Amino acid sequence: MKKLFAVLLALALMCGALAFAEAADPTINVDNQAYWRSALQKYRDDENVQQVLIVRCTGGCSSIVRFYHKLPDENNAWELVFETDGIIGKNGYPKTGEGDAKTPFGDFGVRRAFGIRKNPGTALEYVDVVETTYACDENCKYYNQIIDTAETGHACSGEEMFKLSPEYNYGLETDFNSSNYWPMGSAIFIHCKGEKKFTGGCVAIDEALMRTVIEYATPGMRIIIGED
Repeated sequence: MKKLFAVLLALALMCGALAFAEAADPTINVDNQAYWRSALQKYRDDENVQQVLIVRCTGGCSSIVRFYHKLPDENNAWELVFETDGIIGKNGYPKTGEGDAKTPFGDFGVRRAFGIRKNPGTALEYVDVVETTYACDENCKYYNQIIDTAETGHACSGEEMFKLSPEYNYGLETDFNSSNYWPMGSAIFIHCKGEKKFTGGCVAIDEALMRTVIEYATPGMRIIIGED
């Protein structure tokens, strides 16, 4: 019994020492879990927000992505639909301007869903990506918008979205740079992973999960991107 007590005491002292070391080290964020919980609490009683996608950038081009859906019949509790590894901008974060290949930090809304594949049944406006669909990145009135050049009559420079499969098989257009101010940054999407281990500034997850997000998504959904 004395030996068991000594072992337990030693373990307790070790845990206490580790906790003290973390608290004393300013490079370790011991409150990161509380930060993400507070993000969910922020929208728990907001009837306009039924889904929250949280992206935790963990260094380099890596992230952890969690998707939550609200349960109104259970006191607005948040249900974790999935957690997965995501990839972000080639040059990390946070974003500083057009073309920097960085992912922005912030709390964003969703403009529309889009996809090369057919609408899987989302409550959001859905853009069918065709041969003339572009994500405009030039300094003009269409900057930071998804446009159909056949309709606008403007041969906008930017991403020729139809050619970017599987990345744009499904996606969400965030309201980052909602004023469409050039050159603050454009085409910040949540979309499917491709062969590359990084994006141009977007967040990418597996295609099956991206489809799940779109199927759940309703107007008012929030996308929160931050640092671990």
